[in-house]
Amino acid sequence: MRSAISRPTPQRLAALRSLPRGFERSKWGQDILEAVKRGVARDPAGLPPLDRPRQSANGSATVELLKVLLRMTSERYGVAARVIATVDDLERIASDDRAEVAALRGWRREMFGDRAIALKRGHLALAVEKGRVITVERG
Repeated sequence: MRSAISRPTPQRLAALRSLPRGFERSKWGQDILEAVKRGVARDPAGLPPLDRPRQSANGSATVELLKVLLRMTSERYGVAARVIATVDDLERIASDDRAEVAALRGWRREMFGDRAIALKRGHLALAVEKGRVITVERG
């Protein structure tokens, strides 16, 4: 993988579908290419470690339940799941109710975040009824 990014070129930047045509020739395009070149040239041993949240012994199972709730929420509101929350958001929510993630702010919190925390705390459950996954409020 490192070899694929070790030669950043305007052609590779132009091939990114998320950038407008001609961006690679702009000042910003050139700045991005230079930043990538500097990043690739850095010694990985000198980079700070990533601060990943520690998951409990059951953390990955919690993330899987949050993924199901996210999928249900996405379908219910017709909003792409990744717009509501990312997998990184779910991992962080699984380990911290007050995680600093978009899914726990504003409309995302109203739509998904509060229910995610309720599920994590046991106040909301998932069940299968007539072949469909549903949420069940718990006391």
